Amino acid sequence: MMPKITQKNVHIFIPFKIAKICTQIESKESLSPKDALLQIYKSDMYKNLSNEKTKSWQQGWVSLYKEMTDNCFKEN
Repeated sequence: MMPKITQKNVHIFIPFKIAKICTQIESKESLSPKDALLQIYKSDMYKNLSNEKTKSWQQGWVSLYKEMTDNCFKEN
């Protein structure tokens, strides 16, 4: 049985998703790992992911990546 997800333990789901998103941003946007992480941590996607009430932690990393890039990286 899976434990109840709360604001205290939602952080358990975040590192794997952030690592995958970071790797993708590094590749697609040609950013350094540090700059990719800074973009993630400044994003609304990360704020939502960190808040259990939004249930963003239930989304896969690809959906989260798309959400972030749709809002942060506009195509020229």
